[in-house]
Amino acid sequence: MRLLIAALGVGLALTLLLMSLGEELTIYTDFRTAAANPTKTYHIIAEWVERELSYYEPQKDAFYFRARDTLGNIRWVMYPDPKPINFDAAYRVVLIGQHRDSIFYAEKILMKCPSKYKEEKPTSSLPLTR
Repeated sequence: MRLLIAALGVGLALTLLLMSLGEELTIYTDFRTAAANPTKTYHIIAEWVERELSYYEPQKDAFYFRARDTLGNIRWVMYPDPKPINFDAAYRVVLIGQHRDSIFYAEKILMKCPSKYKEEKPTSSLPLTR
């Protein structure tokens, strides 16, 4: 009987833990899914497109740019800070935020640098001798 009560207690504790973690976890998705659920926070893998349309608005301290997700959907993104350092060189970015009013509001931007994914040529530091 004690074993059954202990097992039920552990099961209840795990259920509560998973429910609380589930609310905190974000999901990788695309702009359309994020637009359909404006109250949820999502991670979106995207690339910066139409760079000439990007601008910084000093009054709002916000950087606006266009991004294309992995499914080809293009949206305006608002980032509440100046353009991040190394943003121009980023291969892809991960946008973390919410989609409201046809704009994706990025709370964070994680950069994927192209140099990180380039294949390095092996170099030998030992001289060849015979």
